[in-house]
Amino acid sequence: MRPFAAGRFRPLSLRSKLLLFLAALAFCGTVVLAFAAWEYGRRAADEAYDRLITGSALAIAEAVTVLDGRIDVDLPYAALDMLALAPEDRVFYRVAGPGGETVTGYDDLPLPDRFLPSERPQFFEAEYRGEIVRFCILGRLVADPVVEGWSTIQVGQTRRARDALAETIAVNAVLPILGLSALSLAFGWVGVTYALRPLIRVGADLQARRPTDLRPIATPAPREVQLLLDSLNRFMQRLQMSMDNMQVFIAEAAHQIRTPLTSLQLQAQLALDEDDPEAVRRSLVRIERNAVLAGRVAHQLLSHAMVVHRGDAAVFEAIDLAEVLQQALREAIPVAEHARIEVDFRNEVGRATILGDRVMVREALKNVLDNAVRYGSPDGGPIRVRLHGDGTDGSRCVTVADSGPGLPAAERERVFERFRRGANAQGPGSGLGLAIVRRVIDVHGGSVDLADAPGGGLAVTLRFPRAGGVGPGR
Repeated sequence: MRPFAAGRFRPLSLRSKLLLFLAALAFCGTVVLAFAAWEYGRRAADEAYDRLITGSALAIAEAVTVLDGRIDVDLPYAALDMLALAPEDRVFYRVAGPGGETVTGYDDLPLPDRFLPSERPQFFEAEYRGEIVRFCILGRLVADPVVEGWSTIQVGQTRRARDALAETIAVNAVLPILGLSALSLAFGWVGVTYALRPLIRVGADLQARRPTDLRPIATPAPREVQLLLDSLNRFMQRLQMSMDNMQVFIAEAAHQIRTPLTSLQLQAQLALDEDDPEAVRRSLVRIERNAVLAGRVAHQLLSHAMVVHRGDAAVFEAIDLAEVLQQALREAIPVAEHARIEVDFRNEVGRATILGDRVMVREALKNVLDNAVRYGSPDGGPIRVRLHGDGTDGSRCVTVADSGPGLPAAERERVFERFRRGANAQGPGSGLGLAIVRRVIDVHGGSVDLADAPGGGLAVTLRFPRAGGVGPGR
């Protein structure tokens, strides 16, 4: 058996689907109208021929008399001549007396299920001698001293002429319907082609563009298609912004990585040319410092890329901010111990449930803690970490305060930009830490504030909205 080839069966185009729908609608409409035309033709034929057999029955009823104490009928042949208008049909008749005895005609004609003698004609159909026959039956009241009661007159005719007339009427009605359906399909094909022309123009415009051409589509289109174009233009605008940001980021990242790598290469060459062990050692110290910087920049670049990627497709869940903060502290404590910095942690709310991405939140907290460790007081002042609530809206807050040189108010907004560092920053750094923090906080709908810490230093407060329905201390 041959394997199924992907793409072998192409889906129907929008034009084909619309035309198929219109064709199905026209077919169903034609069938319904044809059935209605046939029913109308049948009723019209029955009404026409019913008048004939009714006239014959009435003419026969007028000829019913009483002679010598019994029912007598002088059958008027003109009554049956009326039915000669349908020579291909067979005609049957019967006249019965008040006692049901046959006076003249076919004595085995079928009777209706219910019949009350009346001068008003009653019609019914029954099978007789191998054919469907339509009958008209009525009564004639006989008032004679000897014979008194209702005489029954019954006239029947086969359906050949009726059905032929009904078929003629139906065909004459269906032919215009078929023509109208064909004309409707032709107009539908033209209308669908005209309506889809804007989409074809848009497709041709996009196909003719270069991959980097993300200009808005200016093709005129009807209102329904314009909604699609507006959405597509907004998408291309966001894509253009993302591409511009990515190009700027790549250029800045290349510059940030190129600088320590160039220094590494120069210091290595100098160390190779030195004969003095002390000079070689100084070169190795500088090589180590630049290697640490290059590694930190690379780590921050990967962290930033990860945060951006997860932020675009974030799936939030209920997480415990206290647990995530403890994990971030454990990962930051080795650095703090190496720097001989004391960490003072206080949890004022217990369990703090928020809706968020655990990895992104942990990355933001680690960057804040890492900045506090690196740029805190050089004499080993404590880093104060506080998990608390906001009484105004129930948000959960993490405040990290160091005892370093702080950050001037004029620089506090700029340090959230990529590759930006404060004027008081000492030692190696990439300038991406707070940019990562801002990105995480924006994705989670919170806020980040920079303020002077009590006693000197910088206090960074991250505010996360609380998960709905979870009370304090949960």
